[in-house]
Formats: sequence, structure tokens, C-alpha cells
Amino acid sequence: MKRLEFNLRYLLGKPRWDTGIVPPEVETFVGSHSPGRALDLGCGTGTNLLYLAQHGWQVVGVDFSRLAVQTARKRLRSAGLTADVRVDDVTRLTGVQDEYNYVLDIGCYHQLSQDGRKAYQKNLKRLLAPGGIWMIYGHCREVGSNQGHGLTEDDINEMGGILELRQRVNGQEGARRPSVWLWFEQKG
Repeated sequence: MKRLEFNLRYLLGKPRWDTGIVPPEVETFVGSHSPGRALDLGCGTGTNLLYLAQHGWQVVGVDFSRLAVQTARKRLRSAGLTADVRVDDVTRLTGVQDEYNYVLDIGCYHQLSQDGRKAYQKNLKRLLAPGGIWMIYGHCREVGSNQGHGLTEDDINEMGGILELRQRVNGQEGARRPSVWLWFEQKG
């Protein structure tokens, strides 16, 4: 999907991916780790940013939808919380410089082209602190399939060459869409 399509979906109402619910996988992670610095890539309207900030994390959120970022900022302000929420492209991340203990991606990486994934990986390697965790949720697709977005086993193995896979939970989104949660750790 292109930026215009995302903005249009936010403008016309609540997009299907913007559930307003913190995934139990994120709750479990936050409940078992001391607060630190967190980066949410493709943060949308800030559901997970808000949750992380409420639990003591210093948070930065990035999304390429200006409308989503404006909503996230309002939500955080209304809750009396602070966060750096910015419009940026996850393949560039021009204004994000610090290292993070926790990088979260729910449904962003699996939408990128191969070139976009390479750029994202380079930024991830730069931004994830030694021992830091990258938690990613994505749809799955078969190797060689042209059915749109999603992660293949080859994609997951490639990421394993950059970071160390710590945990994998296969799932199902809806009735027909296989999905996966992955926890990678920065080697270090």
C-alpha cells in the first residue's frame, strides 16, 4: 500500500489493522523486561506507544502516515504522557539516532519491497542496542508466492543471519491468513 492509501484509510475511519488493542505478546514482553528505550516502527495511532509509556518506557514512534502520527500525539498528550512520534519512512529513519532496547514492528516490515527490507535491516542493525530485542509480527506467505505482502521462511532465515532468533510463535489471523510473531536479539 502506498502512503496516500494509508492516509485515506485513516481519514475515512478506523483501518482494520488499527484495533486499539495491545497484543498479548507485547504485554508479556513488557511484563518481563525492565523499562528502557523503545522504538515502534509503523506505530500507527500509538496504541503500543501509549502502553509502553504507561509502563515506564522512553518511546519513539515512526509512521509514514501524517494522520496516524497526529492521532498518536493527541492520544499521548491526553494521557499526560510524553513520546517522540514522528512522520518518517522506516527504510530511511533520518531523524532516529539513538540505540533502543526494544524495537517493535507490527505489520510494517512484511509490507516492504526487497530493497525496502534491506534498508530497514541496515537501520535496525544500527538502532538496536546490543542485547536488544526486535519483536515483529507479520503475515506469512509461501516462497515464490506473488500473493502480496508477507514473510517467507527465506525472509525469516535471512533475518536470522543478522540477529539471533530467540522465539517464534506461529498463528492465524482470521480464518485464512497464517501469521508469525518473532523475537530476535541483537548479537553483541
